[in-house]
Amino acid sequence: MIGKKAEDKGVATLYDVYEVLKERKKSSKPLTYEQQLAFDYVEKFRPQKKSQVEKLQKELEELGLSKYAVAKLIEVMPKNAPMAKAILMKENGINDEKVSKVVAILNVKGS
Repeated sequence: MIGKKAEDKGVATLYDVYEVLKERKKSSKPLTYEQQLAFDYVEKFRPQKKSQVEKLQKELEELGLSKYAVAKLIEVMPKNAPMAKAILMKENGINDEKVSKVVAILNVKGS
């Protein structure tokens, strides 16, 4: 959708994007080229269950992380502390203890 303004600037997980594009695909108009590329990507890399995403979101937000950081963590699913720390660099109050909690949550619940 080149050249169009965004209506809402919220944070969406890959699963949210998948749901929106799946609904649009069911409508009478075909997806645009960009939408089809996005749909193909999220179909490949999204978590399989919505309940899994919601549980991860809830647990990560309880640690005091922003919605953006939570969405990125769920998207990337880092398996180790250095990867998680790279994603969380912009977050305030991030220490090694919190990073290890994030990795533990993602490795246990995300599997």
